[in-house]
Amino acid sequence: MSGLAVDSYAFDRLITVEAPVEREAADALVNRVFGPGRYAKTAERLREGNQPIPNLSFVMHRLGQGDETDRSIIGSVRLWPVKIRDAHNVRGEMAFLGPIAVDEAHQSLGIGRALIRLALKAAFDSGITAVLLVGTPAYFQSFGFTRAEGLTLPGPVDYKRLMVLYNPAYTGEALTGAVDK
Repeated sequence: MSGLAVDSYAFDRLITVEAPVEREAADALVNRVFGPGRYAKTAERLREGNQPIPNLSFVMHRLGQGDETDRSIIGSVRLWPVKIRDAHNVRGEMAFLGPIAVDEAHQSLGIGRALIRLALKAAFDSGITAVLLVGTPAYFQSFGFTRAEGLTLPGPVDYKRLMVLYNPAYTGEALTGAVDK
């Protein structure tokens, strides 16, 4: 052997844009991972009655070993359109990231990270101003997220966990105001 190492990760998993026929399976994965308690969270208020941004939702498939029909969804991430408002006007738009779901049997393998990286790249390549999320700072800071100062959500939230990442091409001021769909 020449000493060349090959990572099999790329050969047994595939990330694709979530197709409409995959939405139900992706929803089922999210429900398995997070359970019914997720519906009580403020983040769900931004998703209810909202639709993910077209072409900015991704799923990871586990490719079956020798069975080309087995393309189980083992990971999912979506970006949702949200608006930033002051008392009278829309001040700007962002994408709201989440939920990020990875099947329990496939966690801690970098799947969530891969989905997040792809979602961020696709969002910024499409011209999205910024990506907002509610999450664990220690984890999301590694992607460049910082605390979202001056933004409020439509319900209770631990504001230390409200984080934002601006598109590197964005040259305006940080957006402030109430986040809504």
